[in-house]
Amino acid sequence: MKILVCDNLEKKVIEKLSELGEVTSISDSKTKTEDLISNIVDTDIVVIRSSTKINKDILQEANKLKIIARCGVGIDNIDIEEATNKEIYVTNSPNANIISVAELTIGLIISAARNIHTSNNSLKDKNWDRNKFLGTELYKKQLGLIGFGKAAREVAKRLTAFGMEIVFYDPYVEASEDEANKVELDELLKTSDVISIHVVKNEETKNMINDEKLNLIKKGGILVNTSRGGIVDEVALFQRSSDDVIFAGLDVFSKEPPDINKTFSTSNIVTTPHLGASTQEAQLRAGLEIVQNISDILNGELSSVINI
Repeated sequence: MKILVCDNLEKKVIEKLSELGEVTSISDSKTKTEDLISNIVDTDIVVIRSSTKINKDILQEANKLKIIARCGVGIDNIDIEEATNKEIYVTNSPNANIISVAELTIGLIISAARNIHTSNNSLKDKNWDRNKFLGTELYKKQLGLIGFGKAAREVAKRLTAFGMEIVFYDPYVEASEDEANKVELDELLKTSDVISIHVVKNEETKNMINDEKLNLIKKGGILVNTSRGGIVDEVALFQRSSDDVIFAGLDVFSKEPPDINKTFSTSNIVTTPHLGASTQEAQLRAGLEIVQNISDILNGELSSVINI
């Protein structure tokens, strides 16, 4: 059993994978795409994170591939249709980074609400501008969650402790018993002081927060996205942020890395380079969850397979 590891994994995860088969790693390769194509020909299992793309061209070379294991949640870097056509199982680790994503979300919200990023930069430039950075409390403000899955619920749980009122929009979730009220998307955008996005990226959600939807957000509202890039119309968002209409926190972008000149042209957007799952705990959990998924699939247990 040959296992190809394309991205960095913790030592403990590599050791566990080695118990399942012969492990080859190209995570540090400077010619990763070429090495991936040459190695995948006789590989049984490929393990990736978000940076490695498994597209149709690569899959056409995969003569023996049985499993694509994605350490993390998003699968938009995998050609699911082609994998399914070739009867290759795709599995991911949706539970591993929930806490880490929730905590980063809250960090971005607080930074935007209290001007932490801009005041930090100002002070480092030797300016003492206390009056310039008047912020806002979260207490008794409304938090609107777009998507109400596991990560969103962890955000809601924590910000309830801040005294925030919680509403959510999710067409696939019934009215909640979690002290959060279900509302329509337009109402959420119009009434919420803070809006946080927690949806998968697909044809339904692509560019769902477009120019028209951004127009509904109240002046001074905060919009945070730690889910996937391409859900928010970034060009329209940058314009409204430049006009002091919307403050934003972005961990993900439609193109990664993003156009730095556009992304950082306004001080009203706090950004991080896709760090949602970048904690020691989440990385280890994701790897171990994937090892367990692979072991289960090899033993005929397919509950973690997402394309059957």
